Amino acid sequence: MALQGELFPEPEVVIIPDDARREPLVWVSRLVIWEKPGEILREVPLRRGLNIIWSPDPGADQAELGQDAGSGHGAGKTLFCRLLRYCLGEDSFSNDDQRRSIAQQLPAGLVGAEVIVAGKSWAVIRPIGMTRKHFAREGVSLESISPVKDPGEGIQPFLDALGAALFSDGIEKYLPVEHQNAPWLFALAWLTRDQECRFDHILDWRHRRADSGSIAVNPTKEQLLIVVRAFLRFIRQEEMDVKAQREGFAEAKRTSERELAYLQRQSKQISADLIRDLGVDREQMIGDDLGLALLRNAAESNFQECENEAPTGDNAAITSLREERDQVLAEQAVIKDEVKRHSADRDLRLQQVKQLRGERSTVDAKEIKAILGPVCPVCIVPIDQALGEGCGLSQEMWDPTKPHEESQHIGKQITATNETINRLNAVISAGELRLKHLRKEEEKVAAQLAALEERSKKAGKERRLEWSSAQRLVFKVSEYQGILDRIEALNTELKSLAKSDEQASNSEAKYRSLHSDTLARMQELFSYVCKGLLGNQVKASLTLSGQGLQADVEVGGMAMESLKAIAFDLTTLLMSIEGRSMLPAFLVHDSPREADLGEAIYHRLFKLVRSFERLGDDPPFQYIITTTSRPPDDYCQLPFLIAELQGSKAEERLLRQDLGGGTN
Repeated sequence: MALQGELFPEPEVVIIPDDARREPLVWVSRLVIWEKPGEILREVPLRRGLNIIWSPDPGADQAELGQDAGSGHGAGKTLFCRLLRYCLGEDSFSNDDQRRSIAQQLPAGLVGAEVIVAGKSWAVIRPIGMTRKHFAREGVSLESISPVKDPGEGIQPFLDALGAALFSDGIEKYLPVEHQNAPWLFALAWLTRDQECRFDHILDWRHRRADSGSIAVNPTKEQLLIVVRAFLRFIRQEEMDVKAQREGFAEAKRTSERELAYLQRQSKQISADLIRDLGVDREQMIGDDLGLALLRNAAESNFQECENEAPTGDNAAITSLREERDQVLAEQAVIKDEVKRHSADRDLRLQQVKQLRGERSTVDAKEIKAILGPVCPVCIVPIDQALGEGCGLSQEMWDPTKPHEESQHIGKQITATNETINRLNAVISAGELRLKHLRKEEEKVAAQLAALEERSKKAGKERRLEWSSAQRLVFKVSEYQGILDRIEALNTELKSLAKSDEQASNSEAKYRSLHSDTLARMQELFSYVCKGLLGNQVKASLTLSGQGLQADVEVGGMAMESLKAIAFDLTTLLMSIEGRSMLPAFLVHDSPREADLGEAIYHRLFKLVRSFERLGDDPPFQYIITTTSRPPDDYCQLPFLIAELQGSKAEERLLRQDLGGGTN
């Protein structure tokens, strides 16, 4: 049957359930918690339509000092939601501390759910204690599974059935995470938001503090928006391709802008350095082209001056001193040679004198022998005997007058030789004296030459530095030109990127417009829900643009931020009922009252969801809500109130015991 907008006299909205969605594609008929196999700790039956789990807050009446009072918190509402998510396929149901606490209290504890998937019943059992067996079987009840005897074959068949029943082929390409069960796990995250997210944003599904291990924790809101659009069937691959193209343009733009900013800073610094080093008038630097030409001319002129700079006058003086030094050295060599030659001649004469003196000694001996008798002064042999037998030392006959003549002749020779020696000594002394003078002259010239060479070397080094500096300035002008060319190219590239991005943006908008009917219907249903919660004077809009999915809710000029996520979820629930979504018409809201909803709005929420039940003979959806605030009186009983928990008494909490850290 069609549901008229009875809550809203204007405008009238008609919701027509899809014939294939008369029953939710996924819903849970009951949740069971066992202390150990065979011993049920708590059983919570669930129905299609509205399901309320209430943990009463004692309110102000119990706010007396010293009086024992309970609290709506710590009874297990959030744990119930997480156990439900756990049975539906999430990896974990709590943080490490709470899991350890539950495992210590319930070492053989189990949780199970009977889930209807596309009209087929599945029994799912998972451990909450220290066991490790997981079960998922089609067409059986929870009681037919024996966790003690049966092998724990895992829940993958159940997850496969969920994926096959809900999602179209190719949905994975729209998801930011590669995972075998990614479509369902993203859907589950959206349909069962973490209580820690406080309904702050329509795309806040999982909070890191919850330690759920969900794949929906890390993706960005932009990525999650793609997931939402994919589930609601208003996105196309062509749009994704254009979006990826625009992301490439954006990244290229960021890269070019970073490089451009760096080069602009560098060009200013190089320009300032060149103006300073080349002595260019800054006021003449008009425009990049004229300024560049001015700098180039100044650098080339400066370099040419260094190239043409004449060498200093020291070079001629150095050449003259080197010639003078060479002359002194040449004269020294000649004199050294003469001294050496005269010294050799003198030494020879000295040897001759020694020899002559030896000979004269022999002659003097003969004279003595002639006087003393006929005895040889050398061998002491009688002369007669030597004459008769012959002398082995001489072949001459003995002449008594000859020794005297020889002695006189040798004396003359010695005298002549000594005179020659004296003359040679004088020549040598004069040569050595000249050499001494020449050495002093050489030292003087060498000192002058070294000083000039050092000064010339220093001057040459300075000239080379000036030349190198001038050359570097020429190179720096070339570098400056290259930077200016690159800046111009980057500006051209950025203009081209902006034009390409504009074209891609127009294409993206065109692809979004292809889903205008779906978006219009979603906007209509969003407004319908907001009016049901806030009254006909509310201004509500839901728009999709290049900036994302924008939800706005305003009453009397005041924005209702806390209501957006709740209204958006209920809108999606209606879209699923009408068959406009891949999602099942299944939704869990954990304590939305804590999102600062006023009591009147909160009561309208129950009544609005209750009105959805009249869309069919049996409600075509399942909505589970936990609350610490008292529901309207008509909803504080069956069939709507499915469980009432108390935080003040351990036996009335979800697990019927105190876990030490509370169970939310």
